[in-house]
Amino acid sequence: MFIQDAGIEEEGRTCAPGDAIHLKGSGYRQTDNVVLTFTWETGDNLIPVGKASGIYAKTQTATSDGITAVLPYRYPASDVEVSIMREGRLQKIGSLKITDGQSPKELRLYGISNADKRIDGFTLDINNVGRKSLDITLPENIHSVINVPRSFGLCGITGKGDNRAAVYVDFFTGETETLAADVIALFMTTTNSATAIVCRDGICTLRTLPVEIGADYLTKSDRPAPVQPTFSLPEGLKPEFFGDYPGMPVGTSGSYLMSANRGNGNWTTVVLDKDGFHKAEDIEAAAVIPFNVGEDAGYIVTYDTGVNLFRPVNPETGVMGHSAYTCNNIGRILSVTSNPGRPDHLLLCFSESFNGTRIYDLDWRNLKSLSPIVLPNLTDGYAEALMAN
Repeated sequence: MFIQDAGIEEEGRTCAPGDAIHLKGSGYRQTDNVVLTFTWETGDNLIPVGKASGIYAKTQTATSDGITAVLPYRYPASDVEVSIMREGRLQKIGSLKITDGQSPKELRLYGISNADKRIDGFTLDINNVGRKSLDITLPENIHSVINVPRSFGLCGITGKGDNRAAVYVDFFTGETETLAADVIALFMTTTNSATAIVCRDGICTLRTLPVEIGADYLTKSDRPAPVQPTFSLPEGLKPEFFGDYPGMPVGTSGSYLMSANRGNGNWTTVVLDKDGFHKAEDIEAAAVIPFNVGEDAGYIVTYDTGVNLFRPVNPETGVMGHSAYTCNNIGRILSVTSNPGRPDHLLLCFSESFNGTRIYDLDWRNLKSLSPIVLPNLTDGYAEALMAN
């Protein structure tokens, strides 16, 4: 035993996620890690006990006489074993209980306002009327926002030009963490992992972002990430052309649709597959936004006149077909997102000439019906909107 008279002040108590715990004794080192093991009843007859082990707690202070650490979120109400890890060896310090800290199960709507640097969260009723449930301060110029299910937070790109990074905004803590640098675009994989395209000196790689999600029934373990292939940007396209909108999956072969903004209303559609980037088409428009809904994927080609064409893509060639749906009576679409919890729906954020920002739900399967979403105290500043968690 490397810690003498070991114990925790909170021994046997019930604490809450985000609470500080205090490890007592003598012989602690600055390099010691506080490691937690969570055990809980699942209510599942097949797997009655859930367990997550090897979870590191964030250290606040550390002296030779004790360590203060913070209990994490994203775990069910559990029995928690508190240990110290030093040079691969574990010593149990004490145990306590923790109340539920899991992500909300229901989907919520989030509006991203870069003008006011905030994210507003809303719960929706059956009539698509929203009640505000969250207000988080944003880093500057966050865009291309995506959500990892069960993470209770959002990933996005910040910065401009050659100085762009992928960040994660944690709704539990309100903190923003930088996850990757030199990022030109984001996309969600079909297995619900957030992936960044990192590009240095014209050479690109894919990087899975380390976003923590809610606990599952299995013991968590750290596995080495697979070695990712490298690929070059298509000729004539620069890193700064990408990243206005997240990439979207197309087909079943692991390919993704992206758009490159060459400036002055000139866009190029691009397919990313296992062999790298491939140019598809050049097009003149106000914006070219990838979308995926149900079994369809393609681009929304928008114009300043307020015409928005939903054009499906051939998954083999990346070539756009004729418009499967046209929306020209609301305004220009600023963002489009889908969620696996609502597979046949798209959430559309419109910019209107007189009414500012409006948000609509598009039911793709039900005759492409468009329904307004009513939010309280809606500002003009939502550049993007999405359903998450």
